[in-house]
Amino acid sequence: MDPALPAGTTGFGWALLHTLGALALVCALAWWVLRLAAQREHGGAPGRMKLLERVALDPRRSVVLLQVGARVLVVGVGDGRLTTLAELREDELPALPEAPARPGVTFAEVLATLRRAPPPPRSPEAPPARDPTL
Repeated sequence: MDPALPAGTTGFGWALLHTLGALALVCALAWWVLRLAAQREHGGAPGRMKLLERVALDPRRSVVLLQVGARVLVVGVGDGRLTTLAELREDELPALPEAPARPGVTFAEVLATLRRAPPPPRSPEAPPARDPTL
């Protein structure tokens, strides 16, 4: 028995306990960092500037709508530069379109329809289908 270990512990068990403890610590730290980053990215931190909307134009360029106090800035972002495209007051923003009361057909509805539909007719020159149970 190793004299450096506390009494009643084995080398493997002690090493496993240390490894699992370190893993739990790393996971907790990663969760905390990701949560903090998500709050900052989505405007979770209190401040004077708020990201209202972002529209990607291509993989490297986008247009963002930033609210700074009572002003709203339309800013072009891309290639390492920021360009102010327009400056509006909050009351000049167009209203958001109303969301439809019921969205389009859901995947579950399409799947149910396909399951109930009869099989498509076979062409006369196609060989008869084999029974897979034979």
